[in-house]
Amino acid sequence: MASCLIPGCKNAANNNVAIRCRRPDTSAIWAPNSNAYLCDRHARQGCSIEIIITTNSSKKVQTTVSARDKVFTRTTPIK
Repeated sequence: MASCLIPGCKNAANNNVAIRCRRPDTSAIWAPNSNAYLCDRHARQGCSIEIIITTNSSKKVQTTVSARDKVFTRTTPIK
């Protein structure tokens, strides 16, 4: 099981942080999971999320999730 993204937390984490880009009909254009996880306590507690989008022509979505010194990056092809 993954470790919680929050620094200093030793709880097991099974809640994946993800993002979606949805069409008006609510189907997803892309919806990659990240490599970052939260424990139940921190997932239910709430958080502030900052999203920075930079376009490219790679046909992939790269997600980077960080909390202080922990950084998790994943690249996912757009299908």
